[in-house]
Amino acid sequence: MSKLLCVCGPAGIGKSTWCKHYIENHPDEEVFILSADEYRKKLFGTYRQFPPLRNMRIVYDEMIRQAKNLRLAKKNPTIILDTTMINDDRRLYFVKQLMEFEERVLVLLKVHDYSVLLERNARRIYEKRVPDEVIIDMSRHYYDPEPECLQYFTEYFEEYRDD
Repeated sequence: MSKLLCVCGPAGIGKSTWCKHYIENHPDEEVFILSADEYRKKLFGTYRQFPPLRNMRIVYDEMIRQAKNLRLAKKNPTIILDTTMINDDRRLYFVKQLMEFEERVLVLLKVHDYSVLLERNARRIYEKRVPDEVIIDMSRHYYDPEPECLQYFTEYFEEYRDD
């Protein structure tokens, strides 16, 4: 079965690390990580550059296009979308366009104290650091999915990344 994992959380919560661990723990799956950061760098030359008017749909549409291509080209791919998706509008933007995946899993990564994200961010390489005010804003606007959103997913779970 084809599988889509939407890994959500504010910057610094450990989405990319979670994705790498998923690959290590699922050696029998053919896994492809589609990272918004990596697509932004590919499209605009650096992690620090955003699309014009901060229109991230340019990046998201490229991720969706690649997920669809992989779904057609591979027998049973597991596609992991590594992007913030801090609200249902963003979650639904992806999943509604990728309904052809038999399994659609929403993974919400959380921490009990969001100030830890600022500490993690400070340890990143300079090019990947996110302005503190952006992380604070993401943390304030990050919320759990509503039932209307969850109906598009075959599975949903949350995981705390306090370590």
